[in-house]
Amino acid sequence: MSPLDIHVNDGFVPMVDGSLVYHRGFGDRRTALNDPRPALAMSPRVITANGRVVASRTYPLSAPPPPHGRPQPLRPDPANRGEYLARRGHWASYFPERTLIAETGSLIQIVLHNNLAQPHEIRFHRAGPGGADVGSGPVAPGKTKLLQFRAPLPGTYVFTDPGNQPVERTLGLYGALVVIDPGNAWRLAPGAAEFERQWLWLCHDVDSNWARIASRGKTVDPLAVPAEPDYFTINGSSGFQSLAVSTDKELNERRDQDTLASGFPRETDVRNFSASPAAGAIRTGQLMRMVNAGIVDHQLHYHGNHVWTVRANGIDFPRSNGHVTAQGDVVLQQWEDTVQLQPLERKESMLSVRRPPDVVDAVWNARNEDWKYPMHCHAEPSQTAHGGLYPGGLVADWVLAGTTTPAPGTPPTAADPHQLFRSQVDFASDQPHEGSPETEFPQRPDVAKEFDFFNRKMTFPDGSEHEVWSFEADKLGRQLPGSTLRLTEGQLFHGTVKPGKRVHTIHWHGIEPDPRNDGVGHTSFEVTGHYTYQWRPEFGVAGNPNRGAAGTYFYHCHVNTPLHVQMGMFGPIVIDPPNTGASRWPVGARRHSIDGPLYDIETETLIAPYSLDPRWHELNHAAGLNGEDVGLNRFEPRHFFLLGGAIAHRPVGDNIVWAISAMKANVAGNGKHPTLVRMLNVDYFPTLTRITDSAGRPAKIAELIAHDGRPFWNTPSPTGPAVQPSVAGQPLLTNIIKSGAAEKFDFLLRPPTPGKYTISIQFLHWITSEVLATKTVTVTAA
Repeated sequence: MSPLDIHVNDGFVPMVDGSLVYHRGFGDRRTALNDPRPALAMSPRVITANGRVVASRTYPLSAPPPPHGRPQPLRPDPANRGEYLARRGHWASYFPERTLIAETGSLIQIVLHNNLAQPHEIRFHRAGPGGADVGSGPVAPGKTKLLQFRAPLPGTYVFTDPGNQPVERTLGLYGALVVIDPGNAWRLAPGAAEFERQWLWLCHDVDSNWARIASRGKTVDPLAVPAEPDYFTINGSSGFQSLAVSTDKELNERRDQDTLASGFPRETDVRNFSASPAAGAIRTGQLMRMVNAGIVDHQLHYHGNHVWTVRANGIDFPRSNGHVTAQGDVVLQQWEDTVQLQPLERKESMLSVRRPPDVVDAVWNARNEDWKYPMHCHAEPSQTAHGGLYPGGLVADWVLAGTTTPAPGTPPTAADPHQLFRSQVDFASDQPHEGSPETEFPQRPDVAKEFDFFNRKMTFPDGSEHEVWSFEADKLGRQLPGSTLRLTEGQLFHGTVKPGKRVHTIHWHGIEPDPRNDGVGHTSFEVTGHYTYQWRPEFGVAGNPNRGAAGTYFYHCHVNTPLHVQMGMFGPIVIDPPNTGASRWPVGARRHSIDGPLYDIETETLIAPYSLDPRWHELNHAAGLNGEDVGLNRFEPRHFFLLGGAIAHRPVGDNIVWAISAMKANVAGNGKHPTLVRMLNVDYFPTLTRITDSAGRPAKIAELIAHDGRPFWNTPSPTGPAVQPSVAGQPLLTNIIKSGAAEKFDFLLRPPTPGKYTISIQFLHWITSEVLATKTVTVTAA
């Protein structure tokens, strides 16, 4: 066996806006600083169990690569109109640059060549025996060193140069190791979930100021010069390039193959990702391997489908007997629409590739083209490039393939004149605008509301005054947050947006209709006149974890999103189950979901952490879209609030900032149903919630029952009914909850005795985890 040669090189890399930024990287050959094509990201290599090192972008080596990265189906699904049966164990998967694929049992041998003027090393995090790190140690300038170790357990690992933490990896010295059992090549691990194909997403952040310092031969001091990343990448690309809408056809093809998840719609069941409805077929989705090699807290938000998370940092999530860690993480397989990835964190989820659950039947039945949905980081400053150019950062699409299979050699999407762009400036400043488009296949609504745009100065609870943009509906008044939208599963909803001036959309975050009604500019249109969005929240089915929309969501504008959401263009959504049949509610109570617990209507409470950067509130509607640096990568909040309150008693009137500092909760066993808290993080940074009693001691009185609009489920049986953890006698009780940007948690408060409790919410910096502020809610239990 010959070892793999990896070179530590440096050079200049064009960013999405064309700027050349100094980088270092692990390359597959030696190149000089002034090389116009420096080797800073090695092409994928497969290290086989029998000792070969094979240059290949796909694995398994003997499996056919899917055309344009998109697996073609076996045949239409006779039981489900418009859906298909996936091929079992057939298609290879593409991997991006910076990836090593190692088969289990292989000996990984690497010769690291340090071609630079400083010591460098390569370290594989948690890839050694017992989960220890394994690495080369520092390699002196001009020297080489051999690193060898056995491939660890199947999974996803990250490697970096840990020197001057985190500077070297921010400069570009990072990559991923994917370990696969060749006898279970279409599974995450033996006995684990089976998939059709897999995708690897490597998230990274670039600080051009650090790069400038390093390019001059100086050492970056991360304490003296705090990180301020201004470019954000996924698999090395950003914005219009990562979305495959550039005029570079070769780059577009690579992104279609290795970054833009896609597949034909199919029926899946999260209880059993290995179900086979026919010979050679399988009811499963795509495995998403997500790695954060960057330095900020990323929040990967999927439109169109939730994902089912099965593993984090090499730890397999159980299907029952879940728990909440001392850090506030839920360890249980679960639905998510927004996946938190802290620096160096790794998670694996299954993307179901199913019919979007909230689409109207008439629209679905008429579908004859690809449906494209965004995946983007909801820590919104990461959606920018060089301080503007939205959406120019860590953004990708995933595609629900159309009802026809492209002919060989035909690109998966039609290249109309509005689809390909020469630059990020062209893309960011030329989103498709439409005046008052028609709603396709309009149905008679059960609920119809108008969302009127307004802007005005508002006084906040701390006495500060700031310009606010938001939506008014229901004659509630002009408030922050925007009007509450409350619906019942199965109701057909019409929401008409009236921007008033300029362009706006409404994205129904976590609700999953067709792309036209998803409210995202680059995948549909921006509205200048008015448009009526149409969708129907999916009915729940008892015991079925795949069905049902009951839970907590929010809506927000998806035009120049970092700025518009910060300005206040958001509001809460609550979806209830129907009050029918065996699950009928007693007077004064409501059920959270079809199988969910009852709670007290009177004390149901919304808590929405929100912080405000005054500088942003002085910017104009289209700030940054033409390429100027308006600082949208620098979110520096100075004011911190907890929006919300008792939902049944939301005030009516103009110029109200609806905020909460105190609430009531029912004591367990007092004859009343428990109090439900719907916690919605509308901030751009992560939060940490702690609950204490009157003496300041941790109080495990929060029972987590739902996340991102979906209940937590125990799914121990591949064919039997699922049950919610509390029903199984395994409640997810905690006193601490970790939440990233745009995450939603629903929890019941179960105080054992009357008295005072405190919910303390810490606002954490997205890079340093420094506590920027702490806001509290006093809970009076009676």
